[in-house]
Amino acid sequence: MSGVNSNESYQVIWLIRRLFRALSQKSNENLEGYGISVADRAVMEFLYTNKMLSVPEIAEQYKVSRQHVQATINSLLEAGLVVTKENPRHKRSPLIMLNTKGRDLFGKILKKDKEIIEILFSRLSRKNIQITQQTLQSLLNELS
Repeated sequence: MSGVNSNESYQVIWLIRRLFRALSQKSNENLEGYGISVADRAVMEFLYTNKMLSVPEIAEQYKVSRQHVQATINSLLEAGLVVTKENPRHKRSPLIMLNTKGRDLFGKILKKDKEIIEILFSRLSRKNIQITQQTLQSLLNELS
């Protein structure tokens, strides 16, 4: 880490944590009318883009415990937003997918999220957004 000031680096991490908390709070506020939690939303996003995943696959991508994902899947099943399918690769770990109701709901949430994100990023230059994305990806790669 030559040339890197550890105090400045710590401040970057501190800002990321604060930003994460602020985004989480905003996300909670935006989800109030939909009857789902931030955890539900995160799992739905994985299923929306990947179509069908098992609990272990979601846990690996989401970087959380299988138990946490399973509790979230149970909540989504109770809400009638996902269905399970037999997994040909693993009998005890079914594939989970959004049903029509879940896909429609997440589509609405995603549309609203994109509107909010567009407003949030509207004052940043494209170059600054790209640098931020590259920096955050580099940090994530270092941790993986």
